[in-house]
Amino acid sequence: MSTGGTGGVDSGDGSLGSGGVPGTGGATGTGGVTAKGGASRTGGASAAGGTTGTGGTSSTGGTQGTGGPSITGGTAGTGGTPGAGGSRTMGGSTGTGGASSTGGARASGGTVGTGGVVVTGGATGNRDAALDAPDVATVDARGPDSPADTGTGDDAAAFACGSSAPPPSSVTVGGVTYSLSWSDEFNATALDSTHWNNTATWCCGQGTNLPQNAYLIGGCLELKAAQTAGGGYTSGWVDTQGKYTFTRGYVEIRARLPKGQGMWPALWMDEASGNPAAEFDIMEMLGNAPTTIYQTNHLWPSGGGAGTQVHQCIFKGPDFSAGFHVFGFQIQATQITWYVDGAPTCTTNQGVNANPVYLMLNTAVGGAGSWPGAPDQTTVFPNTMDIDYVRVYQ
Repeated sequence: MSTGGTGGVDSGDGSLGSGGVPGTGGATGTGGVTAKGGASRTGGASAAGGTTGTGGTSSTGGTQGTGGPSITGGTAGTGGTPGAGGSRTMGGSTGTGGASSTGGARASGGTVGTGGVVVTGGATGNRDAALDAPDVATVDARGPDSPADTGTGDDAAAFACGSSAPPPSSVTVGGVTYSLSWSDEFNATALDSTHWNNTATWCCGQGTNLPQNAYLIGGCLELKAAQTAGGGYTSGWVDTQGKYTFTRGYVEIRARLPKGQGMWPALWMDEASGNPAAEFDIMEMLGNAPTTIYQTNHLWPSGGGAGTQVHQCIFKGPDFSAGFHVFGFQIQATQITWYVDGAPTCTTNQGVNANPVYLMLNTAVGGAGSWPGAPDQTTVFPNTMDIDYVRVYQ
């Protein structure tokens, strides 16, 4: 995690102009210059950075309908029986898989050419459009779509993350096909200690990471931020340091993010070793701006101190707290590419590392003077980041 600049999307390495956001047709960036201010792992003040540009919104992503609604791609079963190894195209030409009305392929708008993510060899229809719709009735303090919601008319069935179906055995990302290397679907009753640590104390913001703030419920990993009786805060964290690392490949995490002033969810990675050490932020969001995410990579000196922001893209999309979205990260020998819902959103050939990295997922609470700022009277606690799965393909 890091401080973020106030600028727009950095297109210095060629922001991806084709293949806009599936289903939104929205801009893949807003044009301005990326701030290159000093990043801080401990919630330091935001770098001032460049000003936001006024670049026009992208229309190359296509609007909903160019791929056809998912129910018009074919009758139920033509894309493979849901849960029995059917395929799903994410970000590619929609409708090509033959959608099933009971959980087949999810059409998500315009095509993205060859840059999208194509998933094959496993059932994924169980985690589609119904899961992304927020509750229309009672919600609790965690916000819509929480498994703790129990009010009349609650949308608990739509929220259920878990599935006994295996994850896809392979994905094709930017023309490269990978096989599943490691995953956690969070379908157990307790966090898998062979995969995850949950006791980190060095990061981030002002909340104290507590093991009990990282738990499984309803097929989800929940990372909770809460307020204590004394007015302090606790937060949730997991990482794979010392338990799993990888060097090249594609990471995919499906999550719903918490909103609210001072909330600071992040999906990120650090080098297991290296001098300087690389940090890759798959996604960071400031809770007071839930339609904007930051995709960044950094270098950190071995002796501590201020890091260097190598590259950052600022992606504006839907309200990421209102439903689940898939955040992807591909690292190749000479290029890094970020994805949202199967569509490429940012790419760079700067700061590509050659050392193994480990995963870190957390819901932090910002403090006074930090990038997200401190919570205020509008911030609702407890609040959670809900993670459906984490998958690594190589």
